Order: sequence, then C-alpha cells, then structure tokens
Amino acid sequence: MAKTRGSGIAVVFRGIASLAKGLAITFSYIFRRPITVQYPEERVVLPVRSRGRLVLPLDPEKGTDRCTACMRCVQICPNHSIDVEKAVDAEGKPRPRAATYRYNLASCMFCNLCVEACPFFALVMSDEYELATTDRSSLVRDLVAERYELGGEKGDWWRRKFRAPAADEAERK
Repeated sequence: MAKTRGSGIAVVFRGIASLAKGLAITFSYIFRRPITVQYPEERVVLPVRSRGRLVLPLDPEKGTDRCTACMRCVQICPNHSIDVEKAVDAEGKPRPRAATYRYNLASCMFCNLCVEACPFFALVMSDEYELATTDRSSLVRDLVAERYELGGEKGDWWRRKFRAPAADEAERK
C-alpha cells in the first residue's frame, strides 16, 4: 500500500487553498483595464527599435540613400538574403554607390545583423509588419529603386544616429 502525504483532510484543505489562490488571481484581472486591440481598426504603436522589413531610407540632406556598397551587410547576412551590385561610371570604374540592392524578404530572419554591420547607417529595420503576400516574386525587392522615405519617430531616431552633435545643439536652441 502506497503512503500518501498527510491525512486525507489535509490534502482536501491544500486543494481548496490552491483553488482559492487561483480564483483570487483570476478575480483580480476582472478590474484591470483590457489590453485587447481591435486590429485592424486600431493599431499598436510599435517601439522605435522594432524590427520590420529592411529598408534603405533616403538621406533628407542629400536626397539619396547612404549606401556605399561596402558589402558588409552581404557578408554578415546568415541567410544570404541581400545581394548588392556596385554602380560603375562611364569608364567602367566602380563608384561608391549601390546600383541595385536586392533584398529577399522570404529568406530574411529579421536578425538585424546587416543594420548593425553598416558603418554608414544606411540600413534600418522599418515598422512595416504586414508583409503577407500570395506572390513570391513580390518578396524580392530592389531597395535602391524603392526610394524609401523614413518618417515619424523612427525617422527622427535614425537621423540622430549620423547627424553631427553641433547640429543637434543648434536645433535645441
């Protein structure tokens, strides 16, 4: 015959105490404000460092992107989701610009390594998260041809990363 812990009445009381503790936690949630969002009518405000799809935003001062085709993002991408071709001039010499920047959204795992590796702050993970499609070919994008303008709070955060400290002080005054 197997021995049980304590008497039968003690087991019943522990069970009732455990049930009361669970009901107390459940009852406390009745008086809290609900956190449910009625998507897609309502949208959650995403944090600045949230990771959506990769974009190559335009620098507002220059009107072009900041990519110099250094290939660091291509080398560090674990899934080989990025393919960059350097621009060449009329003589066939390479220029410090990307002619095409192909990004394969289907194989990207949103690890942010490409953004961290870029020494020119040319890449940003956008706030776009509604990326579902039925057409696979639309998942491969040329980011240079896209000419993405990054706005809002994320755009301000991105511009502060490469702006000179003197420009920040002049703006505060």
